[in-house]
Amino acid sequence: MKNAKGITLLELVCCIALITVIFFAMTPSNRSLFQQNQLKVIENEISNAIRYARKMSLLYDVRLALTPLADSKDWSKGMILFIDNKRHTYQIGDKLLHQWQWNHQDLHVIWKGFLSNSYLLFSSNLKNAATSGHFDLFTTTSQHKKLIINRFGRISKSLT
Repeated sequence: MKNAKGITLLELVCCIALITVIFFAMTPSNRSLFQQNQLKVIENEISNAIRYARKMSLLYDVRLALTPLADSKDWSKGMILFIDNKRHTYQIGDKLLHQWQWNHQDLHVIWKGFLSNSYLLFSSNLKNAATSGHFDLFTTTSQHKKLIINRFGRISKSLT
């Protein structure tokens, strides 16, 4: 009798079935991990945007406004930084300094400010250095983070 080298059909089917079960068992946890990573990415992008706006206001020595994208009022789609006007909204002709745009379907970003829910102001003058408030970051799996902005434009993070 010859020594058989290799695997039988039954062993192959059992291994494939085991791999399939493990794959489908891990899929829900991978979704949660993916959303958690998206939350961390958007948190870092907003923090960097706030720092950038604060530094640009000091560099240019003008008041800057950070608002949602011009075509929407949704902070979840992105934001723009421009030299502020009296209406605190971006209009054609205003100098645009930077635009952040992202597309995270399962993520919601809400700004709640002291003076306004539609813009943040940054100035080199300490008297009105920045607008204080906080960003609420939500995922569809009810994960929530809060980025708190003080009136000097400094950021602190809070888990709720």
